[in-house]
Amino acid sequence: MKVPGYWKNETSGVLRPAVEAYLLTDLPMTVGQVAAMRAYLRQWIEAPDWLCVDDLRAAVNGLHSRERIDDWLARALEVGIDPL
Repeated sequence: MKVPGYWKNETSGVLRPAVEAYLLTDLPMTVGQVAAMRAYLRQWIEAPDWLCVDDLRAAVNGLHSRERIDDWLARALEVGIDPL
C-alpha cells in the first residue's frame, strides 16, 4: 500500500504549524490553517489504496472548521485511517 505523505515530513513550513495548532490548542484555527489541514487530509484520503472511503472523500472538501475536522478524523479513525 502506498501511504500518503506524513505531516511531520512536510517541508513548506505551512502544514506543521496548522497541525500543531489543531493538536496542541483549543483556539480557533485561522482560515489558512484550516485550508492547510484540508489539503493535507485530502491527499491522505485520495490515496488509491484506501477502500470504502467514498463518504470521507466526498466530505473532505467541506472541512471549514476545527469541528468539521474533528468529525472527519473520528470517522477516518473508525475505518483505520490515522493521518495524524
